[in-house]
Amino acid sequence: MLGKLIHHEFSATWKVPVALDALLIFLGAAGGFTLGNVPHMQDSIGVSIIMFLITVIYYVGIIAANIVTMVYLVMRYYKNLYTSQGYLTFTLPVRTDQIITAKVITGSVWMLFCFICTILSVLIAALGIISQITLSGPDFIHAMKEFNNEMMIFDAKFAFTLIFLIIISAAGSVLSLYFCVTVGQLWAKHKILGAVLTYVAVYIANQVISTVTFFTSGLFGTAAQSAAEFDSAFKTMYSQTLLHLGIVVLVECIICYAACLLITKKKVNLD
Repeated sequence: MLGKLIHHEFSATWKVPVALDALLIFLGAAGGFTLGNVPHMQDSIGVSIIMFLITVIYYVGIIAANIVTMVYLVMRYYKNLYTSQGYLTFTLPVRTDQIITAKVITGSVWMLFCFICTILSVLIAALGIISQITLSGPDFIHAMKEFNNEMMIFDAKFAFTLIFLIIISAAGSVLSLYFCVTVGQLWAKHKILGAVLTYVAVYIANQVISTVTFFTSGLFGTAAQSAAEFDSAFKTMYSQTLLHLGIVVLVECIICYAACLLITKKKVNLD
């Protein structure tokens, strides 16, 4: 039954996320093409203004696409479970945990796709900037390899940690918002206000925990080291920091999921 619920969720939600992901790729392609073809005239105010406007439009477009995706998923979660639609949802011959799990999996996948498309969009747009560099393609690739060999950033451990962090962050962003909505619906009135206030509290807690995690992952220790010692320590500090942040997000996912499930089983305040 869980599989059927997940299939239904994907079928019911795919249009908006796919359209927004396509928009992200389009913005990246359009931005990269424009940046690569706008004539660079020295001391030209007109070109500078055009470049600034393109950057602003692109930046706003990326933020808007990500926010709209999250809002769409959250609103569907809220309407299906905690409004009059909830009367129908909870009469289905499925367990509450299956309903929550289906929505979490679906929302996490769509947010993951949104993150991936955002990264691809930035990379595509960056090609426009790279095309203006006088360095030839092979020379540029060689320079990047030399930089990586020196800093040892893009190794297997870093790649695994980064992939883990991206995946768990997608789930964490969805689950934290679902948690805020679930807590907000406990309010007899002003459910949205309750969800917003809960989000503010969760956001502040996340910022504090993330900051503490970041600074306790080796930054203070390397700050007092010599240049040679810092260079050696920095090669492992970034992977360690990302891994610790990923673990923190994983714990947050577990807490938010358990809270959503427990509250929905015990107390549902339907409109």
